[in-house]
Amino acid sequence: MLSALLVLAVAAAPAKASAPPPEDPLQWQVPGQVSVVEVPAKMDVGGIPVRFRVVTSKEKVEFLLRHFGQAFADAGFYIERKQQRLAPQPHLTALNTRTLTSYTVILTPQAGGLTEVVVGEARLGARRPTAPPSVPVYPGAKNLLQADFEGAQTLGYEVQAPAAEVKAWYQEQLSRAGYRAEEPFVFRKKAQEVRVEVTPHAGSLHVLLFLRTAGEAPSK
Repeated sequence: MLSALLVLAVAAAPAKASAPPPEDPLQWQVPGQVSVVEVPAKMDVGGIPVRFRVVTSKEKVEFLLRHFGQAFADAGFYIERKQQRLAPQPHLTALNTRTLTSYTVILTPQAGGLTEVVVGEARLGARRPTAPPSVPVYPGAKNLLQADFEGAQTLGYEVQAPAAEVKAWYQEQLSRAGYRAEEPFVFRKKAQEVRVEVTPHAGSLHVLLFLRTAGEAPSK
């Protein structure tokens, strides 16, 4: 609701004569900036190249929503009036129609009156086909999403199944594939490590697999 009201306010606001902000929103100065967290430069989500910047700000969520809404409008980006709520946190998405690049800002209140500001860029026009998953996927999985980071991969999806059943299935499937359990739902095969997380979500089960090259396990 807050995002929708902000978009309407921005659309109705009179144009300003101020200079436009820099072309790259990830380089915009965040009001009240306290700190910045560096995020790996090379990421790919669902075949789409993405970048993130995480900033901590002293400003409140409502102020930052208004700020980014106006900044997106000043940059000439398209802002959909009625935006789908994709996360519990307040967020706003805009599209650079010239480059087919979307920008999303997600705002999360933190302790001490601070706000975590995540600014993400998705280059929709550079989307590439994704390779088949390198680990088993539970039958009936929906909304499959793969992400590639520097030295790691994630695979997430939703499924209608009991958590215990999904966990037992992965225990069996990964063991058959040559993995051995090192910790509860942490499996290793030579230098490859797979972590399995299962979380109830909105009446279904969210499954997240984290894959990385962890180096050879010490011999026992």
